[in-house]
Amino acid sequence: MHVHFEAVDPEKMMRFWGSIPGHGAYSVGQAESPAVLPVVTVLVGTVAEHVQTLFAKGASLVELHDPVEALMSDPEGNRFRVVLDPDHEA
Repeated sequence: MHVHFEAVDPEKMMRFWGSIPGHGAYSVGQAESPAVLPVVTVLVGTVAEHVQTLFAKGASLVELHDPVEALMSDPEGNRFRVVLDPDHEA
């Protein structure tokens, strides 16, 4: 799957998303405002563990619906969801 992000600061977004292990193919373009609400699917571990990893990389937590979902924002303020894979085994 390929995800395209529209970002006000494309270089900042490439550094942020490129630093996250396991994140698939993506591209970033210049925009005045974000155009998508990306979803990060947790395949291994817990939503809380991924929230901590993303927080350490510069993301902010908006809402936590532990253990199945979290709403976060990247360093530029664009929101994205972190969800537990439906086939995930604890």
